[in-house]
Amino acid sequence: MTTVFVCEDSLDGILTGVYDAWDSGLGHGNVRLEVEQEKTLELFCQYMPVRTDRDKADKVLRTIRNRLGEESTEYICQAAASSDGRKADAIYRMVVLGLSLERGCQVINCLTYGPVATVMELSQKTWHEAHKLMGFVRFAELYNGVLYAKIEPKHQVLPFLAPYFADRLRHENWMIHDVGRRLLAVYQADTGWVLLEDGQLREERLAWVSEKEERMARLWKCFHESIAVEARINPKLQRQLLAMRFRPYMLEFAGKRGEKEV
Repeated sequence: MTTVFVCEDSLDGILTGVYDAWDSGLGHGNVRLEVEQEKTLELFCQYMPVRTDRDKADKVLRTIRNRLGEESTEYICQAAASSDGRKADAIYRMVVLGLSLERGCQVINCLTYGPVATVMELSQKTWHEAHKLMGFVRFAELYNGVLYAKIEPKHQVLPFLAPYFADRLRHENWMIHDVGRRLLAVYQADTGWVLLEDGQLREERLAWVSEKEERMARLWKCFHESIAVEARINPKLQRQLLAMRFRPYMLEFAGKRGEKEV
């Protein structure tokens, strides 16, 4: 019988699951790691809930960093931010393989091993989306001077966006709101950033933008429309470079309708 360890869908949750699955002594071939999700339970499987433990997660992360190297650690963290349900077990199998190698850092070269290939694939997808959003995020200045932006990404990319904008906008107060996951990356000028749930966010106040913001928004929309050359408009190419799913929270596309993601 396979024992399925069901963990929280977070980096700490997955790493805790890796710890518990390994520590169970059931044998790597007899266990599987999954994140919490709505799915039909399988026959002949025993499901074990994993309680997220920061100490366990830190121990596993230190082991990965020391034995598998910084590059492997980066790939694993990025894969853990993916929305793909395969990620938890793939990370577990990659860690098991890496710790069995004389030089654990070589695990990232074992691409013929399915779980390693999966981790690399998910890592690439997550980072690709984060990289795009570094250019597509649009901030609006609220009445109190705070810069606010909305995103709705496929993957949990806030931990990758926050350090980037903390460097770019280090003297500003800003928030990036992942509306799908109801999470906020909040940065205080010249201090640091934190991730918070948006439960106490007063959404009605997010529409109170400053007069300067309203003026600049009109100017930006006017500029965006005026530089377009009618004869060179190519919606198909535009969708390749800027997918429809990024546009709902981009000022220059606000209010436009009639196109759907393909």
